[in-house]
Amino acid sequence: MILACLFSALDNVVTLSNAHGTVAVQTWPRLFLAASDLAAGIVFDLAERRYMRLVMLGIAVLSTSSILAVEAGADPNLGLVVFYLSSDFFVTFFTATFTQLAPRMHAPALWAGMGRAANNACAFTTSGVSLALVTSGNVALIMIGALMLLVAASVAFVAAGLFRLPQTKQEREHQQRAEEALAAPSIKEQRRAFIANHALTPREVDVLMAVTQDERPLKQVAEELGISMRMVQRHLSSIYQKIDTQTRAGLTKAFPSA
Repeated sequence: MILACLFSALDNVVTLSNAHGTVAVQTWPRLFLAASDLAAGIVFDLAERRYMRLVMLGIAVLSTSSILAVEAGADPNLGLVVFYLSSDFFVTFFTATFTQLAPRMHAPALWAGMGRAANNACAFTTSGVSLALVTSGNVALIMIGALMLLVAASVAFVAAGLFRLPQTKQEREHQQRAEEALAAPSIKEQRRAFIANHALTPREVDVLMAVTQDERPLKQVAEELGISMRMVQRHLSSIYQKIDTQTRAGLTKAFPSA
């Protein structure tokens, strides 16, 4: 509503200047409307709309500056040029904002098209205030009002997270991978689950850990575990049967490792 009021004030400045014959809205400055449309579409789409709010704050500053300049006696055509340059930035901002909002709503199709309607509704409810301000004839009051609108818009943008830029696609993917890595069970947890799922005995676990650690001979495994070679082979046969494999390579592949 603050932005709509600010744009409405600029609109009233231009419209009244046209009514007084100091500018003609149908002349060459109108070409800037097409430039505004193209520029808004291109600039807002940069880095997935990361800079949309920052750009709109700049447009608000530009609009306010033109109001102040015209009221201070500058060529009214300046206000007309800025009006056309900023016009589609306001429209595109409202449209894009509601398009982003739509997926979170119960009726996305309705909300996706509400941007322009919201812009017009806000302009309608605030135009009386801005018109009274512009037609007051009090230049100081008009300037103070315009500056107050700019300050209010700046505060609103900052409060809405102007400097907290939305994440890019790459940043979201990186964050998702990091969250998945944190949520994934550790190797120890995976091994405990593997042992429990296959009902391995403590001694079978010792043998499994030893034979999957590297390719050392079974004789060396037996010596390190302090059991006979035959006992190692018996445990290994039992492990093969439980895990449904017949080779040490199969065990190594099945058993979770870092």
